[in-house]
Amino acid sequence: MGVPDLGYPLWLLISVLIVFAVLLYYMLRGRVSERMRVLLAVVLAPVCTVAAIAVAVVLSALLSPFYETPPDLTGPQPRTSPATTPDTTPLETTGPTASPSPTASPTASPTASPSASATASP
Repeated sequence: MGVPDLGYPLWLLISVLIVFAVLLYYMLRGRVSERMRVLLAVVLAPVCTVAAIAVAVVLSALLSPFYETPPDLTGPQPRTSPATTPDTTPLETTGPTASPSPTASPTASPTASPSASATASP
């Protein structure tokens, strides 16, 4: 059976428990009997340790926004899409167009029709 990984060394947890037990033992001197002092120190040391860790976690969560690094304002800014995109369809005009559409009827025939010309006859 292995030792559970607590995220910090086991000797640190044991030393904190011992420090809390000694402080409780010292603080209870003269108030309760010797046997009750030892029992209270052994029972209350883990309770005080858990309470101290809970207070530290809450304070850390409350104060963490003050210690976060500000966003980098000099770095590249996020790209935003333009509000309007240019329309690629051709604009409609009311006048004659340069390219005839396939449905439009031709206005001039490609072959010239013979017409009366002023030629001199012999």
